[in-house]
Amino acid sequence: MATLLLAVDTAHNEPGRHVNAAVEMVRDLAASTGDKVVVLHVHEYASGRFGRIRVDCPDDEGESLVSDIVADLRAAGITAEGDVREADFGHTARRILAAGNDHDARIILLGSHTSKDLPSLTFGSVASRLLHLSRRPVLIVPMRPAEARQAAEPAAEAVAT
Repeated sequence: MATLLLAVDTAHNEPGRHVNAAVEMVRDLAASTGDKVVVLHVHEYASGRFGRIRVDCPDDEGESLVSDIVADLRAAGITAEGDVREADFGHTARRILAAGNDHDARIILLGSHTSKDLPSLTFGSVASRLLHLSRRPVLIVPMRPAEARQAAEPAAEAVAT
């Protein structure tokens, strides 16, 4: 049985549409291949004058998201487990790659945050770094078309005003 690694974030304190689309994709892939799914969340920490501070989400939010997704996948008959790790600020992509190596993932999946029609330079983004650093296949799952349109509408309204 091969392993699919699904990397998820809390999208600024709530699971985003990009996470939902990636969960659907991994559910479909695992159901058709029989692969195991490892759901990964990486807590990001910044260190400075006042100590080490978590910058990605409040306490237990990442763990809760991973637990909910694992339960959803298991309810669908898919073998799934959770993994929560820590990374220094700016090193999340490397931690995801390390988890991919540790679990011998055949593919790493994550959801795309963007809803723009045109590709943009995403220097610094986790997805961009994964694409450039990984020796494993990386699948960046776009939001579903209807959700991408909904996400773009507030931005279009802001430009119009």
